[in-house]
Amino acid sequence: MLSYLPTLLFEAGEESNLFSPDQFAGYAVTAVITIFNILLVFFVFRLFAYKKIITLIHSRQEALDAELEAAKKSREEAQAIVDSSKETIDEAKRKGSEILEEAKSNADKQSKAVIDQANEEAQHIIERAEEDAARMKRNAFETMKDDIADLSVQIAGHIIGDAVAKEELQKSAAIHTEEILDKEVAKSE
Repeated sequence: MLSYLPTLLFEAGEESNLFSPDQFAGYAVTAVITIFNILLVFFVFRLFAYKKIITLIHSRQEALDAELEAAKKSREEAQAIVDSSKETIDEAKRKGSEILEEAKSNADKQSKAVIDQANEEAQHIIERAEEDAARMKRNAFETMKDDIADLSVQIAGHIIGDAVAKEELQKSAAIHTEEILDKEVAKSE
């Protein structure tokens, strides 16, 4: 009702300006009423809603703090998992390189063993071949010795005739042929 007072005076026919005493009185009344309304709302708010709002704010703050703490713990756990994963990966890489080195070492050992075995077998084959060659050579010399002895007996028999017995010629040819062939075998070995 008081807020309409300045407008009533204005309607009464008096001319007023913005800074007139009547206008200032209206402004003062409006200011007092506004302050009274604000204080009334403040006290009503304080009386009925303040504690509930403060409690709500505190509970919300606690919930936020709990969420922040949980997020911090989750981040620390995630970092621990990441670190553990990195260590596991590094360990796996190290073990993998060890396995590769071991496999390479085993392969080198096996290849060396196979090469050594092959060389040993080749040496045995060469030795057997040399023994076979020596045996074949002796057999060839024996065969040749017999052939030479027979040939020399025949030649001597034709040249000398029947003056010396055939058995005597064969004995002599065998002895001389054997001596010559033994010398030749010894030279070739």
